[in-house]
Amino acid sequence: MASLDGIAPLRDQLVEVIRERIATGTYQPGTKLPTTSELADEYDISTRTVSDAFRILRESGEVVGVRGRGVFVRPSG
Repeated sequence: MASLDGIAPLRDQLVEVIRERIATGTYQPGTKLPTTSELADEYDISTRTVSDAFRILRESGEVVGVRGRGVFVRPSG
């Protein structure tokens, strides 16, 4: 199980983890991200914290939420 540690809010730490995974190709364009529950379990944080991280990533245009399907890395182009 991975952990978040640092002085930044957990939400911001998770945003950076996801951004790093996108940048390194762990999450490719068009790839579905783990669910809110999966990430909450992986990092032992609340689903609200994960939802807030997803909101930040959606607002910055890095991911796209599709109702009923999940959150996806924004496709290239």
